[in-house]
Parts: sequence; C-alpha cells; structure tokens
Amino acid sequence: MNTLRGSPLVTVKGVSLFLSGDSGRKTVLRDIDFSLHEGGHCVFLGPNGAGKSTLLRLLHGELWPARGNIFWHTGEGVETSPLAGRAMSALVSTALQEDYQRRAWEITGRDLLFTASGSPPWLYARPEEVRRVEAEAITARLSAQALLDREIAALSQGQLRLLLLARALLRSPRLLLLDECANGLDPPSRKRFFDLLTEHAGRCTVVMTAHRPGLIPAWCAERHYVQDGRLLAAEAAQFAVSRGHSGRCPGEKDRHAAGRCAEPPPRAPQFPSAEAAGTGGLLFSLKNVSVFIDRHKVLHNITWTVHEGECWQLLGANGSGKSTLLRLLAGDEFAAVGGEVLRYLPRRGGPVRALEQLRKGVRLVSDLSQALYAYDLNGFELVCSGFDNTIGVYRDFTGNERKNARLTMAELRVSHLAGVSIRRLSSGQLRCLFLARALVGEPEILLLDEPCNGLDAENRLRYLDILDRLAERGVHFVFASHYDQDAPLCVNRRARMESGRLVQC
Repeated sequence: MNTLRGSPLVTVKGVSLFLSGDSGRKTVLRDIDFSLHEGGHCVFLGPNGAGKSTLLRLLHGELWPARGNIFWHTGEGVETSPLAGRAMSALVSTALQEDYQRRAWEITGRDLLFTASGSPPWLYARPEEVRRVEAEAITARLSAQALLDREIAALSQGQLRLLLLARALLRSPRLLLLDECANGLDPPSRKRFFDLLTEHAGRCTVVMTAHRPGLIPAWCAERHYVQDGRLLAAEAAQFAVSRGHSGRCPGEKDRHAAGRCAEPPPRAPQFPSAEAAGTGGLLFSLKNVSVFIDRHKVLHNITWTVHEGECWQLLGANGSGKSTLLRLLAGDEFAAVGGEVLRYLPRRGGPVRALEQLRKGVRLVSDLSQALYAYDLNGFELVCSGFDNTIGVYRDFTGNERKNARLTMAELRVSHLAGVSIRRLSSGQLRCLFLARALVGEPEILLLDEPCNGLDAENRLRYLDILDRLAERGVHFVFASHYDQDAPLCVNRRARMESGRLVQC
C-alpha cells in the first residue's frame, strides 16, 4: 500500500450542530475539534446514539454547523462550502441505503454505479465508455457482475450494500466515509471488499465507524471515541475503550464457548435439545413454494416445516433468498401458483388464514422493514405499533398495553427514547426500538433478519440474552445472520439457502 503525504484534508473547529427540522434544536454534536490529514485513516468508536454517523455526515458536507467552522482543503485552496465536502468525499451509510429503498427507483445496478461521477443518486446523461469499463472492472473484483443488470428493488440488503460500496470506490474520492460499511455482507463479500479497500487506501483517506473490532483493518490505526456528541480527549477515550466500548466487551471471545459479557442469568437457560425439537405441533408448512419479485424468481420449490420447540438459524450468501423466505413466513410475500403455505399459531387457536391475525402472532425484524417504515412517530408510539404489527398507529392503546410497552423498552434500555421522533435517532437506536416493537404483545414466533445490525456490543449482547429468555418461555425463532456469534444460544435447527433453494443442515 502506498503512503500518502500528510497534507491537511478537513479541519473542524469548535463545531456544534443540531439536525435540520428539529424544532427543539437539540445539539447532537458538541464543540468538535478535529483535524484530518491525507493518509490519516481512522475509526470513530462509541455506543449507539453517540453521534458517529452525524460526524461522518458533517465531514461529507450533508450537515452545517450551528456554531463553529469546518474547512475542506481542496486542490484550489481552503473551502467552507459544503459542496466542497461532497465533491471530495464519498459516504456509504445505512441512511443512504434506506433512501434508495424508500424511493424505489426503477434502475439497475449498472445505473446505480454510473451515478458515481456525482453526488446526486440519479443519472443525468449517458455515461462515457471509460465509466462503463471501470464499473465492469470494480464489480468483477467484488464478484458482483451478475448484479449489474438486476433491478435494485430485487436485490438483497447485502447485494445493495455491496453495490453502494462499489459506487463509492468508483468515485475515487480523496475522502472515503464508511458508516458500518460491512452491514449485510456475507463473509466472502466482506473479504473481497476489504481486500479492495486496502488497495484504495493507498490513494484516499478512509474514515470509518464500527461496532465490531474484527471489521477494522489493521492499517486503520487511529482511534477516536465519541460519546454524547463529543470527541473525548485521548485519556478519556482510552478509558472508554478499556471499559469495552470499542465494540467488544472486556474479554469477549466466542459467546457460545465463553458466555456473554452482559449480566448472566441466575441459572443456565433450558432449551429443547436438537433431538427433542421438532416433536411438537406444526407452526409453518411450505410445499413446493416459489416466490417471484419483479418477475425474478427468488425462491425455488421450497418444501419445509417448522415445529414447536424448534429455533432455526438460516445460513446462506447474499442474495440466496433468506430475507425473502422470512418475508414469506411473515405474510409480506406470496407464493406463486402451485405452492402452498400453511401457518399455525397454537396460542391463537391453530390455523391462521387472515393476515391481521398472523401479524399479531408473528413479528419480523429486518433492515428492509425498518427502511420502509414511513411514519414519523416517537419511540413509544413505534413500540406500541407492534401490538397490531401495523405501520403507524391507528387506535388508542389500553393501560396494560402501554405498561407492557414501557417494561419492554426498559428491558432494552431505550426508555429515554420514548418521546423522541424516530427520524432523529441513529440507526442503532432505531434498531433497538424495532426490536422492542417486535417483543410487545406476546408474539409466538419471531422472524429475525440480521437483527443485530447497527447495535453496539452492549445492546447486542443484552438483546441476545432476552431472546434466550423468551425461548425458555416458548417463543420460537427463525434467525438469519452472517455472524455466528449473533445467533441466540437457543438455536437447535439450521438450514442453508443456496440460490433460492433450501437445504437442511
């Protein structure tokens, strides 16, 4: 890797800011002083809601200070216009990905890459031939050529994230801003991306956020700790990291082998064994099920049953069909003619045919469902919408329901977000609320698609402990994750998705 000279890139002096549209003008970054030089690759660490993503948006020129100044050192001199920040940098974030999903543009992966020449996420003109060649080359390095002609609406979370990362690299920015960049990527895709990123790090400066230490490249050596909207001084940052806020709890190894870092349960949890699982009543029955999305066949002739006492983990590469299968079970996708899907909820009388009844007993948590939740509610209202599993609130909730919601939020330690608009929250904070939303109202089955995406180590481990306690009480899971350490201990069945086909392990 080439070494860049340490000339100034961005200088931040005494910056404080609040988010646009916030009538309360709550300060989310406070008195930030920070200098970035070329080749000074660094990572921002800190808990959910600390301000890391906001700081990246500031460096990119998306946000403007309420107080203080930010200077971008361009080839033409020092600039204070945010347009200079956008011209010299590229940002990949959960918010960017969600924006593409909400807008639902009818564009292909190739069209997406061709927007790399400018900040707007749409095309104004035909790309030059050189851009076509570059796009083909970078997707070949990422083994993503097959995605170029696919509509982005038909891509999995991981596939879309991979193309957004390719788009950022294709811009050849001086400053590359990566906010939890590996979210949704399977292990082979992660390796290919970080290998390519290492090459580009010799030609640009990389600033990252990460909750998992294993996803920080060795060459990204400089650490900065963010807490409550402030950049901590070196001594305080070192203390925070020593307390486990670097993304790993102190002494954390493999959770299945060494136990968790969160407060341990008073006794060892008791789950059905692999031998005993599957002897209970039927929950899901799929026979010869295929699913099409935008005329593209995503699931192929799946036959599968899920019984009481079973907690399943779904494995598989990006685009293999895991998320589509979970959405099918939740009633958000429909089987093609010739397939049969039967659902049973024992506590609600057995066979379920009405979607309204299904949604009360089956809850889905996923990046896509979070991205498409369009209503602007506060945290408490969002959690309460889980009782009916609706998008938005359509009735008054009973006293017992409101009490249940508050207790659930307290268990996940998000009570302080009750009165905050969900549009003012970080991705990790919002994910905690969606997890709380899934848990209210005594669901029988939880469908969890990368539920720990965006969570810091403390929230991640707390949530997994809650899942295991629920499993002891008879709640069932179908769980998909690219991280083995994110699977609840209660998992006793595994299946793998391969190109839209299910293979039981």
